Parts: sequence; structure tokens; C-alpha cells
Amino acid sequence: MLTSLLLLTTLAGPAAQSAHTDPPIHVWYNSDGDYAFGDRAKVYAKSAEAGYLVVLRADMNGRVRVLAPIDPQDDQHVNGGKKYELKGRGGREAFVAEDTTGQGVVLAAWSKSPFDFSRFETNGRWNNDALTGSDQQANKNDLETRLMSLAHEMQPSGTFDYDVATYTVSSLPRYARVLEPYGYPYGWGWWGYSPWWGPSFGSRVVIVRPVPRVAVRPGR
Repeated sequence: MLTSLLLLTTLAGPAAQSAHTDPPIHVWYNSDGDYAFGDRAKVYAKSAEAGYLVVLRADMNGRVRVLAPIDPQDDQHVNGGKKYELKGRGGREAFVAEDTTGQGVVLAAWSKSPFDFSRFETNGRWNNDALTGSDQQANKNDLETRLMSLAHEMQPSGTFDYDVATYTVSSLPRYARVLEPYGYPYGWGWWGYSPWWGPSFGSRVVIVRPVPRVAVRPGR
């Protein structure tokens, strides 16, 4: 019996430790990524180890922007275990939810070696046309694929860890949005009241965050 207990303890030790290990890179939002039109979004990132970070955003129209670093020549180095709020130019929030309805994607890529931004800068600033690419419609169909492609092009070593987070923009004010169903037979329940609101207009916002993954690209 004692031998069995010792064996269980030995096997459980590493599993318990791995369950509490921070992912290589993690990105997340304030308000759980649930925004109304015009909201100012805060974006945070944290890596388990010191390294280099680039954070890309694709909105629901397929446009791509860089959230960090603000300019291509800015410091892209981050310290391990430190939470960073990704500020916009002038110390403002990372971005404004400027599209009326839909979903956007933010991808944070971390690597042990610096990223190369030379293909995507002009006169020391980001070239937004180069970031978005020539097929914006294709971006709209698969925002994550476009961001992954950019991260690969920016990392000469071909190896990086990444995390992807989806945010949602609604045209409704937050107080009127549905959070949980409460048994209506024809739809979802509402917070607040207006004569023209009805259960059939209800919707539920779901934020999906993938598990961090490792992407490896063969050297050129």
C-alpha cells in the first residue's frame, strides 16, 4: 500500500506542476473582449520567459495593424513573467472598436530571437498597406491565417510561440446586451427594457480563446 502511495505521489508531482506553468505567451482584453461601438479596448500580454514580442490585430473588415511595438524601430524585448498593457500612440488604449458589429482577432507572437519588420515599414512607420496585403477580402474570411502569415514573415528563425484572442463588437450598448439565458421559449432574456425590444432579437456573445500553440517554419 505504501509503495502504491509513493508511486502515485511521484506521478502526480510533475502533472501538478505543469498544470500551473504559464504558457509561453498569453494575450487578453479588458471586458473579456466584449465591446460596443466606440469603446476603447485595452490589450494585455505576458510571456513566461524573456524574449521578443510582436502583437498584430486584424479587424472584421480584414485590415491589419500592429499593436506592439508602436513603431518598427521601438524596443520589442519583453521580460518574462511581466504583464504588459499594450498602449497606443500617445499612451492611449490599444485600439478603438470602430466597426459596428462583428469579430476581430489579435495575435501575439513571442520568440527568443528578434523579429524583422523591414518588409512592413516605410520611413520608420508601419506600412499598413503591406500589412493588410492585396487581398483584404481573403483576410475577412480568415483573419487568423493572415496574422499567422505575417508572423512567419517577420521571424527569420522561423520559430515562435503565439496566442490568439478574438474580440466582439456590438452596436448595442452594453447594458442592453444579453449575458445569460433565463428560460424564454422564444429566445434569450434581456437586461433593460424598450418597447421595440423582443426576445427574438436576442443574441449571446461568446469569446473563444485558443490554447497557445507553437509554430515552426523551415528556414529559407
